[in-house]
Amino acid sequence: MAKLFGIGVGPGDSELLTIKAIRAMEKSEVIFAPSAFEGGESIAYETAKEYISEDKKVEIIHFPMGKKDTQDKARETYEAIYQYLKKGMNVSFLTIGDPFVYSTYTHLLNYINERGFEVVTVPGITSFCASAAVANEYLVLGNEPLMVTPAARLDAVKDEKFLVIMKVYKREEEVVDFLDDNGFDYVYIKKAGRVGEEILRDRDEIIKNKEYMALILAKKKELAQCI
Repeated sequence: MAKLFGIGVGPGDSELLTIKAIRAMEKSEVIFAPSAFEGGESIAYETAKEYISEDKKVEIIHFPMGKKDTQDKARETYEAIYQYLKKGMNVSFLTIGDPFVYSTYTHLLNYINERGFEVVTVPGITSFCASAAVANEYLVLGNEPLMVTPAARLDAVKDEKFLVIMKVYKREEEVVDFLDDNGFDYVYIKKAGRVGEEILRDRDEIIKNKEYMALILAKKKELAQCI
């Protein structure tokens, strides 16, 4: 029976793909890659393309995250994938970062599992791990928890001392206001590992940036001073 490979390609640096990811693509006849914007490029495909041989069929699909039509797009994408799986062809679905962290891939799984096809998920390096590396910043220490939250849910932050704030696009000022008011040091990383990578620590510079592929790492100031 044909397999679906859900492949995390990492944050956007082609050198951060795993060997397992590359081998999974080699086993697939068809490669699907999502684009967040209609008619836009697929960052996942651009990251992995040097490892994809010319004999592979590649399909770039518009697959927005967090929109009202996400489930409709998931079923539409599944139906396109199913056309190949039912012919006995292996399919790879590429996703930026890791397949199970804020990923389009998770929306497909119910449809795939309903039909009984085998699914192999290949983990990828998360954007926040890659961002910590390029900024040379530790994420968490000792027995402290690390909170990963989208910018829209800062209300969920209670007494956590280490934060990863995802999806900061168009919420930059709201996020830095919150962090300043609550005694955090922070660093903004955009396009980690890709052309256009920037590491910003100045409040005004962060607010001026409007980048979709960006996040903020934060820690309580007293911790930063103790290390």
